[in-house]
Amino acid sequence: MFVTLWLTVRQVRQALRRGDPETTQRLLTPFVQTGYKKAAAVLPEVARGYRLRGEKHLRHDDPEAAWKDLLAAESLNTPSPELTQFRTTLVKLGVAECRAALLAGHPLRVIEAHARLRQRSAFHPDFALLEDAAKDWLRAMEAADRGDFSAAAALIDRTKGSVPPALHDGFDDYLTALAARQERFREATVKLHEAAAAGRWADVLWYGDLVTAVAPHHRDARSLIARAWEVLPAAPLADTRTGAPSKASGVVELAWAGRKGEPAPDAPTVTYPPDGGKLPLAKPVSRVVPALETAAPGLPKRFLLWIDGVGGYLVCLNPRVGFGQATGGGPVDVPLFADVSRMHAELTRDGEGYVLESGREVLVNGEPGKRTPLAAGDRVTLGGTCQFVFHQPVPISPSARLELVSGHRLPLAVDGVLLMAENLILGPTAPVHVAMPDAAANVVLYRGKDGLGIRFAGPFKIDNQPHQNRAALPVPACVTSDSFSFSVEPVGVRM
Repeated sequence: MFVTLWLTVRQVRQALRRGDPETTQRLLTPFVQTGYKKAAAVLPEVARGYRLRGEKHLRHDDPEAAWKDLLAAESLNTPSPELTQFRTTLVKLGVAECRAALLAGHPLRVIEAHARLRQRSAFHPDFALLEDAAKDWLRAMEAADRGDFSAAAALIDRTKGSVPPALHDGFDDYLTALAARQERFREATVKLHEAAAAGRWADVLWYGDLVTAVAPHHRDARSLIARAWEVLPAAPLADTRTGAPSKASGVVELAWAGRKGEPAPDAPTVTYPPDGGKLPLAKPVSRVVPALETAAPGLPKRFLLWIDGVGGYLVCLNPRVGFGQATGGGPVDVPLFADVSRMHAELTRDGEGYVLESGREVLVNGEPGKRTPLAAGDRVTLGGTCQFVFHQPVPISPSARLELVSGHRLPLAVDGVLLMAENLILGPTAPVHVAMPDAAANVVLYRGKDGLGIRFAGPFKIDNQPHQNRAALPVPACVTSDSFSFSVEPVGVRM
């Protein structure tokens, strides 16, 4: 055993010279566990190897790799002043990262950075102040998204007073943008309620789009939009400039009644965050549309959507969706090949949005929680490593898209999961749930009274049967046109 240990120590020193502390630790661990003092005496050199490599990572602007090496060095239980100083340097860098994120107007990045630092047992007196400011900022953003701009501005003003003056510019920039959003919101809301009172439902969709562009979770606007969808299904309209069917990207296409010679906009949307300009509040002209056709009988709980040249998606229609282990025949809606339990979490859609509930290990933006409302852009971690990002790309639709970002997969190779509320919008330009770059106009999949339906401004075929503008969509089916093709099929026993 002495000869073996001597050879091992020699190999260890060679690995250290190569800058390979992992190999040195792997070679020494059996001897350290057995109690050989010579092996334990080499551990400080291994820790030094980790530290030197971590400092090199830091010089190359890779703090995550530097933290990984620091934690590996500290796991050897060989404290030194150099390791303590290296940790202090990384902690200060984390504080600077949080300050920079707050100054740039990204409070969520502050929360995420602090969560990572807390997991690494990093402490600094400024952390609590910066995290509290970021949480207040996020609450202000949520209030603004609901249309409560006054409360949002008051909360930002109060939070600004609690942070050092060096960070005030970030808050001032947000307050300026908030004031511009509030003005847009005020103008569009007046027009929205006027249109609703007069029963002009196409105008309600127009102005509802403008309201939800600056306040995506405004309850009245979303309720009126939902009502307009029920009363006034979309139909193709003639372009007022050419008389041809419009190729607007909006779900309901409207003719523009602006000044003579003024070009019509392609879609009733505004820039978000606002750019300080005025809303295009010229009066849109409603068109008479035919009644909705009868949908195909039966509404599936889930189905698969395969879009040629784009990808595949699992579409879930229930308001409550379960996530868990892909065990075959299990009760979950989204089965995952990942280190998760059989029923790990549930995502529920209601009138207020989406709520993630779980009694298992779940993180939202690095923060643990048993019941967490989700917002667009939230990163959810199930178990140790399985992650998806929650998207709500269309302000007027509560439907959502889950983007799998951790490399884990479902039993079938799909690119994501779509949570379908009343409709899904597929099309060439944002806002859409799934981008179809080559499509001539938006395609809308919607819930009918007895099944699924499809709307498209032009001719298309379902299983080689020609249709125009709208039709019932059976499952399975293949839909084709000159500019797109996709198929829908039941999930069956494969998932």
